[in-house]
Amino acid sequence: MADSTNDASVLDWRLYADATCAGLSVLIPLPLVDIVFETTFRRRIPGTIARVRRSNFSPDVRRRLGRGLDGPLSPSGCLAIGLAAVKYVLRRIWRKIIYIFAVKDAATALTEYWHRAFLIDHMVRAGHLEPGVDTDLALRVSMDVLRDIDPSPLMGMARQTVANVHHVFRLLVRARRLGAAEVTRSLGEVLSSHWRMAEGSLEDTARRYNERYRAEIAARKTGGPPPVQESSDRLPVRDIEA
Repeated sequence: MADSTNDASVLDWRLYADATCAGLSVLIPLPLVDIVFETTFRRRIPGTIARVRRSNFSPDVRRRLGRGLDGPLSPSGCLAIGLAAVKYVLRRIWRKIIYIFAVKDAATALTEYWHRAFLIDHMVRAGHLEPGVDTDLALRVSMDVLRDIDPSPLMGMARQTVANVHHVFRLLVRARRLGAAEVTRSLGEVLSSHWRMAEGSLEDTARRYNERYRAEIAARKTGGPPPVQESSDRLPVRDIEA
């Protein structure tokens, strides 16, 4: 069962350490190596949160939560992979040369991964990933919500985090070997010092998840399509019992 005793209003850096490392991987100045590190840390996020919250969900759920937002490759995607790889390498090389673009990319990636970690934790505490629950619904809704996030409210904190990183490749190698939470603890100070402001933006993402999740449940009961949901500041983030 999810651990409901841990107060989500207090920052627990363990929940965001792997997400932070995934975002910082964009700064690695080696094409393809950056993807390997980003993928590694992204896949660690669900398992780390499950351990912190003492939750138990299946390996398949963890694997799906660790996917990129584009999901698995389709047959048409496989046909285009050669061209995509060439475009990727050229773009990465150019952005490594023009470092300011790499910093912007890393800051954007950080905000996206912080939202991902917060939302996974939100789903765990709600019990939406427990055995016997319709995890397909929770996973589908969460991926849709993450595709629509607004990174701008957290960009300032993300830029500060990036600015505090030195020798990023060495840092990420140590984090991969020793664990992200311990190695990156000092980076958590930026997010921690602005946590109240950050939490407001992150809770907006959880609120949209609540609304879409409830809409899907309601649509199943009525047999119709889910209604278009509008933002509601009055909907409690943790009130997501179906």
